[in-house]
Amino acid sequence: MRKFAFGFLALAIVTTLTPSCNDDYNAPRSMRSALYESYPTAVDVEWKKKRDHIVAEFRIPGQGECEAWYTKDGAWVMTSFDITYSELPQAVRTAFEAEYGKMTPVDDVERLERNNNDTIYFIEAEIAVNGYPAEVYLDYAEDGTLLRTSVDVEGYDSIYYYL
Repeated sequence: MRKFAFGFLALAIVTTLTPSCNDDYNAPRSMRSALYESYPTAVDVEWKKKRDHIVAEFRIPGQGECEAWYTKDGAWVMTSFDITYSELPQAVRTAFEAEYGKMTPVDDVERLERNNNDTIYFIEAEIAVNGYPAEVYLDYAEDGTLLRTSVDVEGYDSIYYYL
């Protein structure tokens, strides 16, 4: 009897926790229709829940990966598009190259279109910080204004600064 009770408790815990671990989401028909109305060529669509939003991850043939974000009520919030470096506005490329040079390896570039807001461009590049490899994440406005910078230094331990 004790084994049965323990097994039942384990099954109840697994069953309870499984939905919270699974990202997949069955979006309402109205939200799916809104996606295809905005992006009629979208393929490989997968719906996920991310925090308080519903996110459609999809591809547009010939353009790449995209994510469209919606509120729980189905209102569109923003869409991010994977783009190439050459697709960045000239002002953004000029600002990036002035700070990091033309030869800095760029790993990823995205364009973020937001509801009633300006477009933002993200660049992820490889740099060195005090001799350590690092990833720098840069957010630019369309006019080339740097909005935010974040750096992730691989293998850096601040204790070495004091040696």
